Amino acid sequence: MKGHKHTIYKTVYQYNQVPISVTDMERMLEIARDCREVKNYVYDRYSGIRSLPKIYPGYTVQNEMTKSGLRERLGLPSVYFYLSIFDALGDIKSQWVRTKGRVEKNIRNNPNLTAKDRHYLRFVMKQSKCFEAVLAGGADPVEGEPDLPAEWRERYTAVCAEVDTHRLNQYLRRQVRRQLDRPHTEVADGFPVSPKGYRYADHGIYLSMKESRKRLFVPLTDNNQYTTQIYIRLCPEEGNITINIPIEVKQRHPAGYGGEIGLAMGLKCMFVTDKGASYGEKYLEYQAALTDYVREKLPRHQRNAKNNPGMKKYNAGKARLEKAMHDYVNLEVNRMLETEKPGVIYLPKLPAKSKAGFNRRVNATVNMWQRGFIKSRLLQKCRERSIELTEVFGKGISTQCSRCDADGEKKEDMFRCPVCGLELPERQNTAGNVLKRGRAQREEKEKCSL
Repeated sequence: MKGHKHTIYKTVYQYNQVPISVTDMERMLEIARDCREVKNYVYDRYSGIRSLPKIYPGYTVQNEMTKSGLRERLGLPSVYFYLSIFDALGDIKSQWVRTKGRVEKNIRNNPNLTAKDRHYLRFVMKQSKCFEAVLAGGADPVEGEPDLPAEWRERYTAVCAEVDTHRLNQYLRRQVRRQLDRPHTEVADGFPVSPKGYRYADHGIYLSMKESRKRLFVPLTDNNQYTTQIYIRLCPEEGNITINIPIEVKQRHPAGYGGEIGLAMGLKCMFVTDKGASYGEKYLEYQAALTDYVREKLPRHQRNAKNNPGMKKYNAGKARLEKAMHDYVNLEVNRMLETEKPGVIYLPKLPAKSKAGFNRRVNATVNMWQRGFIKSRLLQKCRERSIELTEVFGKGISTQCSRCDADGEKKEDMFRCPVCGLELPERQNTAGNVLKRGRAQREEKEKCSL
């Protein structure tokens, strides 16, 4: 479903009212295991280079999977079978995006490539038919040019004129083979359900099972009813399920929100504004507690501990710590937005994580820093409040003076400028630069739009 201009999607949850029997839980676990088998079948068959033309938009895969006989062998209802196929295709598409990103990074950092070489490789990766033809070995002079639309064929001929396409095509194939990972999953803790696979009634939900014309009734803690695709998360140890429902809601336009702020994002403190206000000062305590738990409590031989009670205990403890940290993140993001009431937030693009120069404990903490989760929660809550969140170029942003733009020095969490004499906490100075760059970026876009 496509959202409207002033709506967003958020996930709501429903829970079972009474514990689910072992027999009924096993019936749902069987569906989850079958969905896992379908996904792994799609991964194995369609995540390779030769199958790249088939995954967009995916109906070829759907038709081939229908003819494969897998659904009949498993006895899996179509409401689960086809959703599992398209879930797997989504994972494969995401893997290709990550693969292209890594290949583009290697192209950018390869000193043996000329500017024209890079231009050719980027052109090939941008045009899907050209990219597919090169990977399939069909874009070499001996094998013929790829089948391109007329408007792309002229541009392709132009970029090929001054480069060794055979050498570059071989380089691109090697890079893709090295970077492409085939997805696979061992997880069978839930399954998606289309609207045809369930119905609400009798203060609960009826779910389609593998038995023909039989549905499993689960009493729920609320009477809310939905008509969208849902996801059933299974917790067999507790006899519980969680139903995840994506819903479309209208954006709020709370009164009093306006103006612009710059944010510096860090591990010691989640956010510092350009005015020096701090939010999430205790985040490092939560992150360190999780890191120490993982380092100290992870059972040995964990790869072979699929049903090991020690592994289950470890996962439960880790989940509790992660939940506590996520609750704290949500609390502090809300507190920051309700206090600052911004209309626009500028956030720097963060560099890759670095572990150089620290001890193992600090390295592990940095490596497990869930900045992606923090950013996603900030983005979601900004959308809910109609706040614009904009990323700005972050290179050198912490060493530049926010007053005069000169290079300064950082020492003991303080920034000092030798030119204008500015002295500020390091994070506040960074946030000031974020705000300046964000405003400049906005002005540039406005000029270009005129």
